[in-house]
Amino acid sequence: MKKNKILVVWPTHREDWILPFKELSNDFEFIFLAGVSKNEEVRNYTESFAQSVYWSKYTSAAHLLNELNLDKIIFMSVDSGLNMALNMVAKSRGVITYILQHGIYTNYRDYRNREKIWRKQQTTASIKSYKASIGFSSLSWIKKSLHGSLKLNFIFIFLYVKGSQLIGPYWAAKHLSFEGKRPDYYLCFSPFNAVIHKETDRIDESRIYYVGSTELAKYLVKEKLLHMGKYYLHIDQAFADNSFGEETVSRENMINFYLKINEYCLSQNSKLLIKLHPESYGSEWLPIHENITYLRKVDNLNSYIQSAEGCFGFYSTMVIPAVYWRPTVLFSIYYSGLQEALSDFEHVQIMSFSNFNIPDISFAREVQKAEEIERKFFYQSGRSSVELLTDILNG
Repeated sequence: MKKNKILVVWPTHREDWILPFKELSNDFEFIFLAGVSKNEEVRNYTESFAQSVYWSKYTSAAHLLNELNLDKIIFMSVDSGLNMALNMVAKSRGVITYILQHGIYTNYRDYRNREKIWRKQQTTASIKSYKASIGFSSLSWIKKSLHGSLKLNFIFIFLYVKGSQLIGPYWAAKHLSFEGKRPDYYLCFSPFNAVIHKETDRIDESRIYYVGSTELAKYLVKEKLLHMGKYYLHIDQAFADNSFGEETVSRENMINFYLKINEYCLSQNSKLLIKLHPESYGSEWLPIHENITYLRKVDNLNSYIQSAEGCFGFYSTMVIPAVYWRPTVLFSIYYSGLQEALSDFEHVQIMSFSNFNIPDISFAREVQKAEEIERKFFYQSGRSSVELLTDILNG
C-alpha cells in the first residue's frame, strides 16, 4: 500500500519536537522543510527516518509542490510569509494542510503578554526568523507563488508580516488573520490547548481534531524503577540563555533563584536536581554547588519526577507530568494561562519568582484530581495519539 507523502514544515534541531513524526514514520513518507538552506542547519534529528529539503531549493510554492508531489502538509505554525504562501497554494491544489500542536498551548492574553516583554528587548524569535528568510529573497519567492485570484492575498501577507514586526506576531495573528493563513485543520492535544487558535484564527470545532499528545502520554505510566535518595526536582526553562536571544530573566536573577530553592532543599536534608531546558544544555554560567545536580538529556524523566519529594517549575510543558504525579510549587514571573489553570488544583502552590519566602514553600499536600489533569491536558480518548494521527493523516 502506497504511503501518503507528507511535507512537514518544522524545525529539526530539537529531538523532542520531532518525536511524533518518528513514531509515525513506518506509516507515512515524511519530508522535512527544515529551513532556508542546509548551511544554516545546526542539527537535524530527522536524518534516520526522513528526507530534508530547504526553501532555497525552490523558486515558488508551485515549484515545490510539483517536484515533491505531496498528499498533505503539516506546519508547526503558519505565521511567516513563506508558510502562508505555501499554505494558500497547497489548499488551492487540494493538498490538505494542518497545524500540529507542539508543547502546551494556553491563551492569547498569555502569549501577547510575553510578546510585549520580549519586544521591549527587540529580540523576538519571529523577527529573527523573518530576517533570516529575507536573506534568500522570501519576497520574490512569495510573489512568484501567488497567481490568479491568489495574487490578492499578497497585500494580506504584507500587512501581516508588517504587523508582526511592528507590534508582534500574536497581535497580528488575532487582528490581521485571514483565510489564506489558516490551514484546513488544527491537530490539538485537548480543548484547553485549542483556545489560542479559536481566539486568533476564529475557527470553530469543525476544523479541530483532538489527538492527545505523543510527548506527554508516556508520563501517564507509573514507574516501577524509582531513583533512590531524597531530592526535589526543578523543571527549568531557558529564561536567561537561549538560541532565540530572549531574556525574560537575567542570569544573575536565575542564579539567585537556583541558590534560593537549594536553600530550601538543604533545610529538608535533600538534594536539588535541576532538569535543564534543551536550550540551556550548553550554558556555562550555571551556579556550582555540591548539593545541586543538573540533568540534561535523561532516558526517563518520568522516573525522576515520580521519585522526587516534590517538584518546582514555571509554566513549561513538562510541569504537567510533575503536577500529575507530585505536589508542585510553580513560580510566577508574569501572567501564565497554564499556571492559572493549574491553580485550581490544591496540591499546586503558586509563588512569586522575585520575592518568595523560603519558609512559605510547602509540599504537604496530596496529589488530587489526577483524572481531571489527564482529561484537561492529556486528553486520553481510549486510543493513542499515534493511532488517532494515523487515521486522520490517512483520511
